[in-house]
Amino acid sequence: MKRIWILLCALALLLAGCAAPEAEGPELTETEGRALIALNREGSLSTLLVTEDGEAIVLTTEINDAFCGWSSGDRVRVTHDGVSETFPAQTEVYDYKTLAEGDWSDIPEETVTALKDLGWDFCLDVHAPAAEPQTVEDPVTGYCGNTVTEVTLDGETYSFWGDDSVTLTDIVINLAYDPEAVCRCLPEFTVDTEFGDGYGVNLTGSYVRCEAGQASLTAEQTEIIRGIMERNCK
Repeated sequence: MKRIWILLCALALLLAGCAAPEAEGPELTETEGRALIALNREGSLSTLLVTEDGEAIVLTTEINDAFCGWSSGDRVRVTHDGVSETFPAQTEVYDYKTLAEGDWSDIPEETVTALKDLGWDFCLDVHAPAAEPQTVEDPVTGYCGNTVTEVTLDGETYSFWGDDSVTLTDIVINLAYDPEAVCRCLPEFTVDTEFGDGYGVNLTGSYVRCEAGQASLTAEQTEIIRGIMERNCK
């Protein structure tokens, strides 16, 4: 019996030694720089990171609604894997954070020129609040305070109900969306309601976008939504 026990122990040690090593994830790096929103040569909207030395890196990720709160010039930090040796370079992002707001003047002119020479275009659309509410002729009504609304901002989803949910739902689902008015800018956050989802909102540009098109917000509607965000998305 003792010999059998020793043989079993030896066999267990042998099998443990032959086990395949656990797969390691990619080596990750943190890099800070400036966000840049642009259209690539194929006309697809892309988000890039411009490093301190002016290198432009195309950011890809599997994170839902990633980068939708960024504007060109914002100071940001990304956690990413290796950078490809192309121009512009490319990397996969696993986490990201907005550090401070910025604007177009924070992007090096040399970087912009180099990308333009490759056929890239930039989202420089000018937006202004609507003078009057852009509401459909027959708005949807009849929902109650139990209506749940979800807002996704910087990768985090916030759910709320009550008066703020009703008010936000009422605004986004009843706008008269124009398919010809869609610009090339990115939404700052997305809104999902029980009556429709995928509404991209940009308070800086005072607009909402969905599959049906895009519609401008009035200054009053913009401030109402801003207040809802401040109360419910912290």
